[in-house]
Amino acid sequence: MALEDLGLGACEEAVYRVLIEQPSASLAEVAAAAAVPDAEVAEALHSLAARALVDRQPGSGHYVAAPPSVALGTELTERRIRLHRAELALAELVETYRTGSMGRAQRDLVEVVEGRDAVRRRYLQLQLSSRHAIDTFVTGDVQVVGPENTEEPTVLSRGLQVRAVIDQSFLGEPRAADNVDESLDRGMRIRTVDGVPLKLIVCDGEVAMLPLHGSGSEVDPSLVLRGGLANVAQALFDAVWERARPYGEPHHGIDVLDTRILRLLLAGLTDHAMAAQVDMSARTVQRRIQGLMVQAGATTRIQLGWYARHHGWAYVECVLRVRR
Repeated sequence: MALEDLGLGACEEAVYRVLIEQPSASLAEVAAAAAVPDAEVAEALHSLAARALVDRQPGSGHYVAAPPSVALGTELTERRIRLHRAELALAELVETYRTGSMGRAQRDLVEVVEGRDAVRRRYLQLQLSSRHAIDTFVTGDVQVVGPENTEEPTVLSRGLQVRAVIDQSFLGEPRAADNVDESLDRGMRIRTVDGVPLKLIVCDGEVAMLPLHGSGSEVDPSLVLRGGLANVAQALFDAVWERARPYGEPHHGIDVLDTRILRLLLAGLTDHAMAAQVDMSARTVQRRIQGLMVQAGATTRIQLGWYARHHGWAYVECVLRVRR
């Protein structure tokens, strides 16, 4: 789990992970293990102490980490509750419409689209009619980026702000990483999560489209929402976007293949899943990662993630999760 999802910065997470791995440590020992300057470690320790994530031992002055289940469990639960409430609010509004309890004026704000061809046409119409921005969730079985979406180049060429949150499982599908890279090259902003709540597109914050039966369902039939219902859909997207992991852009400091591997690693893929995407063995991927670590002067993948963030190797706001 990337602790940025719980509000920790990259340096704070690196420091906390160092303290988790040993009973206690001085500021200098933490800085050496995390490969972070003393001043930044001191600031991170102060912030972590304020959140009761670390404590300073009297006498020795060493720092110790609070148990993660206690220190982070409450905050994680609260974030899950807020996201769940947003999903429930959207589902309740849709169900209210379906049962016919809403007035005609309100029901005009909801359009039911049936048939896969009709759903696809309506989806493309929404894309092409957008004026400013498009926000979308991408799952493994419905592509919003890549060759299945033939209108994407047209949409992006018009200068729209396009954001996509991709289900991590999507990156394990054939050519998925290539498709995502093409979208990045066209100017799309992309982040990843372990699982998106449902299929969704929101256009200009005013119109949204999602499956009638919600999470895990097929796109046929689908609902097109306007007004307050679209606002709820936008709020759901924004909440997921904020906790999602950025999927980066290349940098001249490393070659194209290493950039792709670093992107996939930051997105949370295992070594074997990364190997499938770049068409090489897991052992070769591991060697490439080791090469990046040597180049960065890092001894752990956490340190590599910190280095990548501070040296522009990829647009990242998170620290790499350790893969064994």
